[in-house]
Amino acid sequence: MEDFYREIYAMNGVTDLKFPEHYPVSRLLGCVDVVGCVTCEELVSWEAIPASVRLEGQTAFCWLCEQPQKLIVPFEMRGYQRVYNVERKIYEAAFRGLSSVKAPQPVKFPLPDPRDPFSLKPGALASRSNCSSLSQEEKSPSLVAAIAGARAAATQFSKNNTFQPPTGDNIEDNEKPASSTIRHSGSS
Repeated sequence: MEDFYREIYAMNGVTDLKFPEHYPVSRLLGCVDVVGCVTCEELVSWEAIPASVRLEGQTAFCWLCEQPQKLIVPFEMRGYQRVYNVERKIYEAAFRGLSSVKAPQPVKFPLPDPRDPFSLKPGALASRSNCSSLSQEEKSPSLVAAIAGARAAATQFSKNNTFQPPTGDNIEDNEKPASSTIRHSGSS
């Protein structure tokens, strides 16, 4: 994956990427603002975003993320994968420990309908796209190899269907999950 991101960022002239020596496991590392979700086909043909971002479409659906923040001290989080609700006490403690990240190539995803903040969803761009992705001739051999490696990694991860969603038993008493609290901030 490091080779993939080196190639992706190099397309926009970013060559001084620093990767960690060791990757933490079973840790909450930070957060991003998820501003939408589109199909891979929509992402790779979306002309309003940089070509390097379009190349990140390696799975059926792609989360569109902005505003990365990292935890000063990562929290141990064992057992959960994918999307799940974080207990309120963990959310509140983590929120206090967040620090902004200066992304090497920040991206702002334009909304298909500026009046609707939820307009970036699968199918929203299908009628707007011109289906222009980078042709094979425009890709360097090293980029083609990096993309193949990323696709293999994405495919291997998506075939792991052993995930069991949390039952909610770990949320103490009457506490709502943090995501419900955020989504319905006016209710209690």
